[in-house]
Amino acid sequence: MRFLMDSKEMTAGVLSVIKALPVRTTMPSLEGIFIDARKDGLHLKCSDLMLQKECILPATVEEEGQAIVPGKLFCEIVRKLPDAPAEFRVSGKQVDISCGRVNTSIQGLDFEEFPEMRFEGEVFTVSLSREACRDMILQTVFATAQDDSKPILTGVLLELGQCITAVATDAYQFAMRRVPLSEPVKERSMVVPGKSLLEIARMMDETDQEVQLTFTRTHVKVDLGHTCLTARLLDGDYIKYQQILPKEYVSRVLVNRDELICSIDRAQLMAREGNNNIVMQFHDGKLTITANSFVGKIDEEMDVQIIGEDMEIAFNPKYCLNVLKNIPDETVYLDLLTSISPCVVRPVQGDSYYYLIVPVRIYSQF
Repeated sequence: MRFLMDSKEMTAGVLSVIKALPVRTTMPSLEGIFIDARKDGLHLKCSDLMLQKECILPATVEEEGQAIVPGKLFCEIVRKLPDAPAEFRVSGKQVDISCGRVNTSIQGLDFEEFPEMRFEGEVFTVSLSREACRDMILQTVFATAQDDSKPILTGVLLELGQCITAVATDAYQFAMRRVPLSEPVKERSMVVPGKSLLEIARMMDETDQEVQLTFTRTHVKVDLGHTCLTARLLDGDYIKYQQILPKEYVSRVLVNRDELICSIDRAQLMAREGNNNIVMQFHDGKLTITANSFVGKIDEEMDVQIIGEDMEIAFNPKYCLNVLKNIPDETVYLDLLTSISPCVVRPVQGDSYYYLIVPVRIYSQF
């Protein structure tokens, strides 16, 4: 196998597909990048059996062939190549790379059939703008669980019908976004791994066209032509989230989102030196945010509009900021029921998003 191409083109392609390289695996071939040199260009592929990323790069292919190169090492090598045309030659297991004055050789992996993620079965497609797709993902995926104690919560529930609804929770925060569909589809649902959705969101920067999410019973695919991602869906039933959503409130507070973010951001500086909690007191048209620790305290007041009862409630500031930073609106509603009930964050108009933040109990004050 022998081909020539720009070193920066190779770097961009490798950095794209290596996102699907497994952290650890018992299959040696999955530790590498599968290279397939064809007349139409250079095809690169990585897979961890849950996520498969492929791309096609422009290259002058003088001799077709296939090889598997060590993923991490190959990535570091091509990233450090000079900005110049590069020549890649593969003979047996040896991979020779020449770029400018740089000449290097590495040993490829034993060549064997690269596991292919099969995209089979009944297919249905959902179309939406790239902006809507990216925003829907980024504004929900942050709430997925980061450990595998409840594997289904590491994914985002997608419910299809008149609109596409994305739901994510880790039991401390809850995120839901709705995006209308120009062409409604049959009602159905699936759970997509958070890691896979983040890769789909990153792909949205590579196109300015409408995006199609193509599903089977077990997989989802996004194909942009030069880049293709295939991901396995998570097995199992998602929690019955409708049952945990508060149905009423005793206090509704209208707040300026940016002002609230800045205030919480300042309060968390002191909170992290203590119990990592901030206390919000809603009273007399004011919101007072306090945080106490052994090294000091902070107390800040801001104007709000309160409908209903006064309330005192405590939160982990991280979860507050996670939610507020993913809302584009200038003002939002905070709906409160009790000091130990989840706080609902919703838009002033419409129902495009719905967030919950679980409070913490206040055991002591410094």
